[in-house]
Amino acid sequence: MRLADFSQKYGDFYVPAYAVRVAGKDLIRESFVAVTQTEVSLVLGAMSRFSFTVANAFDMDRREFLDADGKDLLETVAFGAEVEVAAGYGDTAGLTVLISGVITEVGTNFADGGTPELTIAGYDHSYPMSVGKNSASWAQRRDSDVAADIAGFHNLDTDVTPTKVQHPQIEQNQESDLEFIKKLADRNERYKVYVTGNTLHFGPARDKQEPVVTLPYGAGLLSFKPEANLAGQVERVQVVGWDTARKQAIIGQAQRGDEPGRDPRRQSAADYLQGVLRDPPTLRLRQPVRSQAEADERAKAALAERAQEFLTGEGETLGLPEIRPDTMVALEAIGRRFSKTYFVEEATHHIDGNGYRTRFKVKETTL
Repeated sequence: MRLADFSQKYGDFYVPAYAVRVAGKDLIRESFVAVTQTEVSLVLGAMSRFSFTVANAFDMDRREFLDADGKDLLETVAFGAEVEVAAGYGDTAGLTVLISGVITEVGTNFADGGTPELTIAGYDHSYPMSVGKNSASWAQRRDSDVAADIAGFHNLDTDVTPTKVQHPQIEQNQESDLEFIKKLADRNERYKVYVTGNTLHFGPARDKQEPVVTLPYGAGLLSFKPEANLAGQVERVQVVGWDTARKQAIIGQAQRGDEPGRDPRRQSAADYLQGVLRDPPTLRLRQPVRSQAEADERAKAALAERAQEFLTGEGETLGLPEIRPDTMVALEAIGRRFSKTYFVEEATHHIDGNGYRTRFKVKETTL
C-alpha cells in the first residue's frame, strides 16, 4: 500500500488523534484530563512500553492531582490499572490500538516556578512473565508446546506455530518466563516472540508478507539511516553436541545460502565474505543437543540471527499505526542498494502538540 492510499484513508494526515483509556475510560474525552503527549515503543522479543504525560491536573488549593470531577487522579492511574493507547487521524472511533497493558510507573516533578505534571508509564501484558525467576522441566515436548503452556499459566491467548523438534527434556533454570520463551524462540529458525493485546505470538517471522506501506524518501520517508556491516558475520555455523546413546558427536550445520528471507537478486553477508576473505570464518558452537534434527535447527537459527544483523537501519515517517514489529516496509528513492523491502523489529509511535511521527528499526539479510 502506497502512502497516497493512506493519505486518502487518513484525510491527508491533517488531524492526528489519540486516545488513552484507563480501565476502559477515555482519560481525555470522558475524564477531561489533559494528556499532552503519548509514546508507544513496540519491540520484538521484549516488553513493549507506553508512556503519557498529564498536565494541569494539580490543584494548588487541595495540593492533589485531580480529574475534572475533583476525584484523586492517582486512584485512576494506579499501579496495575489496565491501559489501552490508540492512535490515528480524525474521528477517535476509527483509531488503531497500538498497545494494551498495565501501569507500572508513576512520576512527577515539583519544580521551582513550574506546574507539576504527571508521567505515567507501563508495559504490555508480557509484564507478568518478566517478574521473578522460575525453574521447571518438560519431557518429550516441543518448544512451541512449552510456550503455549507458559502463556496459559499467565492467562494469555496464544498464536503459536508448532516447532519441528520434540525434545527429550526442556529445562528452565532460574529464568523469567519471558527470558525463557525468548530463548526457546531464538533456537528455532526465524522464530519471534511478542505480545499484542492479550495474545502471545510465538512463530516464524512474517518476513514473506507484502509491505504494509511503501515509503519514498522525501515523500513520506522523512529520514533513513542504514548500515551494512560485515564485522561478526560468518559463512557457516556448526553446532556440536554429543549422542550419549551412540557415543558419538552430533554436528548440525547451516551455511551460505541458508539465510532466511534471501533476495535472489542481492548478496548476503556470507556472499560478500567470499570476495573479501580467502577463508571465510565458521562459527562453532558447543550446545547440549540430543538429536541431529535439533542440531541442524539450532545451526540454522544461529546463522539466521547473525545474517539478520548484516543490514540494519533506523527511519522516521509520518505517523502510521500500521508500522509495527513483525511487519514489512518498502523504502524507495534511497539508491539501488538500499531501496528494498525491510523487516521491522521495533516501532515507536510518538504524538504531541507537534504532530504524530513513527520511528522504526529494520534489519535485512541481503544488500
